[in-house]
Amino acid sequence: MAKLALLLATFTVLLLVTNASIYRTTIEIDEENPRRGQQSCREQIQRQQHLNDCQQHLVQESQESGSSWGQGRGRRDDQQQQHLQRCCEQLQQLDTGCRCQGIQQAVQQAQKQEQLRREEVQELYDVARNLPSMCNLSPRRCEMRSNWWF
Repeated sequence: MAKLALLLATFTVLLLVTNASIYRTTIEIDEENPRRGQQSCREQIQRQQHLNDCQQHLVQESQESGSSWGQGRGRRDDQQQQHLQRCCEQLQQLDTGCRCQGIQQAVQQAQKQEQLRREEVQELYDVARNLPSMCNLSPRRCEMRSNWWF
C-alpha cells in the first residue's frame, strides 16, 4: 500500500511539473516577438497589392471634387464604383486592426504618385477617413492627419 501511495504521489508531482513547464513555454513564445502584429499587418497589406484599388478610388474621388461635369462622366462613375468595390474587398481581407494602417499607406502612395492640389489632398484624406464606413467595415472611421499645412 505504501508503494502504491508513493507511486501515486510521484505521478502527481510529475504531472504538475509537466503542466507548469507547458504553461511557462507558452508564455515565453508569446513574449518572444512583441512586434509580430505590426509585421503581420505589413504582410497582409502587401498581399492585397498595397490596396492599389483603394489608391485609385481615393485619387479619383479627390480629383472629382474639383472637376467639372462633362463627357465621359458615366464611364468615370463606373470606374470609381469598380475601384470602390475592389477596395472594399481588399480591406475586408485585412484584419480589423490593420485596415486604418493600410488606408494610411494607400493615401501616402496616392500622394507620391499624383500631383494633387491642396484641396484635392484635403478631399483625399476626408474620403480615406470614411472609407471603412463606405465599405460597411470596422472600424467605421480612421483617424489620420494630412501632412499638408492649411
